[in-house]
Amino acid sequence: MYTYQTGNQTIDYKIEVVPNRTDITVQICDKEGVKVIIPRGLNENNVRSIIARKATWILKQLNGSQPAEEKPAAPKKEAVKKETAKKEAPKAAASAAKTGSFEEGDKFPYLGRQYRLNIVREDVAKAEMTFRAKFIATVPESWNEQQTNEGIGQLLTEWYQGRAGEKFQEALKSVKKAADNAPESVKWDELGEEYATTQDNTIVLNWRLLTAPLATIEYVIASQFTNADELFEDAAERKQWLSDNTLNAF
Repeated sequence: MYTYQTGNQTIDYKIEVVPNRTDITVQICDKEGVKVIIPRGLNENNVRSIIARKATWILKQLNGSQPAEEKPAAPKKEAVKKETAKKEAPKAAASAAKTGSFEEGDKFPYLGRQYRLNIVREDVAKAEMTFRAKFIATVPESWNEQQTNEGIGQLLTEWYQGRAGEKFQEALKSVKKAADNAPESVKWDELGEEYATTQDNTIVLNWRLLTAPLATIEYVIASQFTNADELFEDAAERKQWLSDNTLNAF
């Protein structure tokens, strides 16, 4: 049994792993309570992020005692396709930050690898995130649990977004060696669950793709302007991550 705290309310939930499943389902039943059915490959942080997004809906169902089921909009994708242009979203890190529950030792993905979180409470006026083979969040001693969770969520968002431009250009540089018609640059934005899109003839990547290996990011970039399956001999390996993981960094 797992627990998620939102405000002064607690959500207890179970996780059921189904190997051949491709989507994620949240169920609320009279006997079993909240159950999250997931494919193999997702970790507890992925599930907790889903619970955080669905918390309002879950609490509404629990308070109403009505058996219910809700599925997130997008199942896992086997390949990335071009998307229609979307209205540009604001870049502000604060608007992208999610409120989750963060604990010492939690792991977060970056470029295909998992790194632990170290929470340090000190007599400081401003919270700070550093990275030295692990995420180190230094927060004020005076912060309560809610402030700590919100603060770490913001710090992580700002940290990922601060590296998006550099790492995506690094991936593009590799793509340009294989494709003569590759663009000169790419951008990043807040794209929800989409991997990438095209805005004003410019490829825009979801900043959360930083959780994926560089080879997968290269595949996503290439898929926006050419047939990535033909461009890369190891295309199947590059896009496997997209089938096994979600874009929920935290």
